[in-house]
Amino acid sequence: MRSSSQRPLSGPGLLWCVRDRVVGFTILEVCVVLFIIAVMFAVAVPTASHLLEEEKLQGPIRELQTFARTARRDAMMENRPYVVLLLNDSYSLHPLEETKDSATKPMSYILPPGVKFAIKHLGDREFLKKTDASWIFSQNGLCEPMKFLFQRKSNWVRLGVDPLTATIEKEESFSQ
Repeated sequence: MRSSSQRPLSGPGLLWCVRDRVVGFTILEVCVVLFIIAVMFAVAVPTASHLLEEEKLQGPIRELQTFARTARRDAMMENRPYVVLLLNDSYSLHPLEETKDSATKPMSYILPPGVKFAIKHLGDREFLKKTDASWIFSQNGLCEPMKFLFQRKSNWVRLGVDPLTATIEKEESFSQ
């Protein structure tokens, strides 16, 4: 009786033995598979880089949302107004009027390099790049309705703020 028709020739790998013949992948088959993988990679990379560029704008927007929610919550809980200072390259949150017994530590966030924003107040016709603008949250949690325009290179996101809930709502965006 003969031994098994399939025996390993040299352990695990691309080659095996069938009826005393060495069988494996040809160099052409390996090249075709590598070409298909390269094409898939080339299609996926621009999409991934687009997502990374968009994420660089989404980080400051999420932080602004956090500042707005915190300002609204603290204003209602402590029954005193809070202000978010919108500086050229950062945000800062603190009570509008400091008291001696206040143990509240101001929050701050520095924008990533290359990210800029502009503000549009309720009566403004266009977005303005104001320095040191204030966004006030009253004791009842209401805030001034504002719109923001965040930019980085040629990418931008425009969003508005609901004055009742201080929720930031994305209106439009553009990314390359």
